[in-house]
Amino acid sequence: MVVSKALARRPKNGVEVRELDWEKMQTWFQKTFFAGEDIPSTQRTAEQESPIAAAHRILTNAMSAMPMALYQRRDGGRYPMAVPELDYLLKVRPNARMGPALCRKILMSQAFWHGEGYLGIFRDRRGRITDLIPLPTEGRTIRRDPSTGQLWYDFTVDGATKAFAPSELVTVFFDTYDGLYGKGVLALAKAAIAADAGAQNYERKFYQNGARMSGIVSVATDLGQEGRERIKESFQRYASDSMFKVAVLDRGMTYTPIGLNQQQARFIESRHFTVEEVSRFTGIPEYMFQSGKQAYSSNEQQQLDFVVSTLQPYVTQWEEEFQYKLLTRRQLEDGLYLRMNVAARLRGDNESRSRFYEKMIATSVYCPDDCRALEEKNPLPNEAGQRFFMTKNLDTIEHIIEGDGENP
Repeated sequence: MVVSKALARRPKNGVEVRELDWEKMQTWFQKTFFAGEDIPSTQRTAEQESPIAAAHRILTNAMSAMPMALYQRRDGGRYPMAVPELDYLLKVRPNARMGPALCRKILMSQAFWHGEGYLGIFRDRRGRITDLIPLPTEGRTIRRDPSTGQLWYDFTVDGATKAFAPSELVTVFFDTYDGLYGKGVLALAKAAIAADAGAQNYERKFYQNGARMSGIVSVATDLGQEGRERIKESFQRYASDSMFKVAVLDRGMTYTPIGLNQQQARFIESRHFTVEEVSRFTGIPEYMFQSGKQAYSSNEQQQLDFVVSTLQPYVTQWEEEFQYKLLTRRQLEDGLYLRMNVAARLRGDNESRSRFYEKMIATSVYCPDDCRALEEKNPLPNEAGQRFFMTKNLDTIEHIIEGDGENP
């Protein structure tokens, strides 16, 4: 309606008629009525936003710091196992370019941004695994063979394309709705990324302009195009070269600022809201972003909740996927399984660890040598640390069961 009335008031000889397709029409409307800048929610944009960058660092570092080891269920117990070729890949070097921690960090990084992370499983002619190599999710396409129904994953790296069967890939997800395609932060938090990028852009331009808002200079006469350009250049020169100095307006000029200042735009509140949004999308407590209320007792509880509610689902997913893809059917039938050491994330200060060990020994969960091993210390001599204890003045289990001897 507004556009049609404006065109109707124009003289006939001033009307310009052009045929535009829909995309060009949208572009014209955006340039005409949208004063802002369309900011894409890409990885490059998100990496420059502190909440997103912090969330990426926290999650990838957390997953990289949890080592993976092989165990076996037998005779009602669970025992550490050694399979040399797997131990080397999981604990020493998954490939020639990186160690296990960096490999896990890259895998989680790909899942964080794109929703899926992939490790290529490379084998020798005898079928033994020789390398685990992270693959770029961005260059991946999924196709189904129409004749067999087999899924294939095509990865393109440096112009070369290689196809992988699902059995040749370790696949982990940040989030997924169908188990095939993942949802990463770039998709889930698209609006939050664009909003925070816009706020950062506003802040940059605000300070580039000497913390001054834009404005209009009014003059009670017709200056003509040349006069208007001259006054505009004069004000722009004053804003850039004469910051914090006094401006003098003559000839009845008046200056009217336009736009909102940072307080009116609730700039600080909007930046904090972005931290809250990223916290909701990723499950990371606010205090880990150095934001929100800080209290040691509550932060300690939030750290435990972060491990249980946020990391544990990823850990379970990774354990199941690595176990199924890296172990043979015979090994699985023999009770072998993989576990990530979540206790590495819960390792507290000396006092907290000593209380924990004391309780574990008093309830016969750990023997003294188990606790010494967690502290990277040698076993006690003569297998003295192999005995288990139980409450009732910390007597041995045998004495408690048999009732042999007096308690000290």
